[in-house]
Amino acid sequence: MKYFIFTLVVLSFASCNSVKKYNEQRLSIITPEKLRQDVDFAYQKLQEMHPNLNWYISKKELDFKFDSLKSTINKPLTPTQFYFKLQPVIAKIREGHLSLKIPAKRFSKKEIKALKNKKGLFGRFEYHVVDDHLYFIENKDSIQNIKPGTELLSINDVPVSNYLKKYRELISSDGYNTTFYPYYLKDVFFSFFVAEKGIMDSAKIETIYNDKKQTLVLKRESKNKQEIEKDKLDKKRTPEKKINDYVVSTNSYNRNLKFLDKDSTIAYMKIKSFSRTFSDKFYKESFAKNQKCRIFLPHHRHSRKLRRFSVRNQSALLLSRS
Repeated sequence: MKYFIFTLVVLSFASCNSVKKYNEQRLSIITPEKLRQDVDFAYQKLQEMHPNLNWYISKKELDFKFDSLKSTINKPLTPTQFYFKLQPVIAKIREGHLSLKIPAKRFSKKEIKALKNKKGLFGRFEYHVVDDHLYFIENKDSIQNIKPGTELLSINDVPVSNYLKKYRELISSDGYNTTFYPYYLKDVFFSFFVAEKGIMDSAKIETIYNDKKQTLVLKRESKNKQEIEKDKLDKKRTPEKKINDYVVSTNSYNRNLKFLDKDSTIAYMKIKSFSRTFSDKFYKESFAKNQKCRIFLPHHRHSRKLRRFSVRNQSALLLSRS
């Protein structure tokens, strides 16, 4: 027992040191010479390992972009600053699954516990992106009475349009697909923002609704006992939550199956994310309920039945018994 406790203490200490060391490295300043070497190294590995590197961009054009990037690196940068320079070039390859991992801050157990007992700052809203505009579309807690349809104009006096233009360049999309950008950008906007600016306890924002501008201050509030208990209850992994991959932050499921008629002849499967959590069991059980079925993709030219339903995105399926 003493050995076990000692092992836990050692592991905990090692974990804290690992987090501290990583964060120190994340804030370290790297010389321009070493950064340019990293650019060369990254491009070399891409040429060695990517099977179709020049499918959507010619070698000549990609060579030029990497050379141009190196010419702009004329002062020391942190790893995070370097990410915001290199990732836009990687995105030009137009491979949706090819991207750099952003060097976000890591948190100690103590910091994670403190954050769990506080409410989010920007994460308590739902957003929508149109061109260079970011709109609030949901405000469940009625924070500052911000109404759906309100546009977020600036954060701490910096125009949101500046961030949208900058962060859009970081997104890797497949080929010439442009419709992916606004849908993904609304979800990752504040991930990029926090990686760049850090976690804030408050922020001054400017909004506009019905041509009326407002300046508001958002604050990271502490949760009360009831809210903390509710969080614990929400996180309990019931069989339904496991199978349908429940997401606490949005109070929704990543996938679900429901029948649309009393005779159970038509079923609707909605998949928001292809996560691996209990996914095999979900699909196995779902198709067991629909052993004699056809699978229709939304907007499929052979399926007339889809005309009767409003399908929001192409991750939805209709299952119909034959």
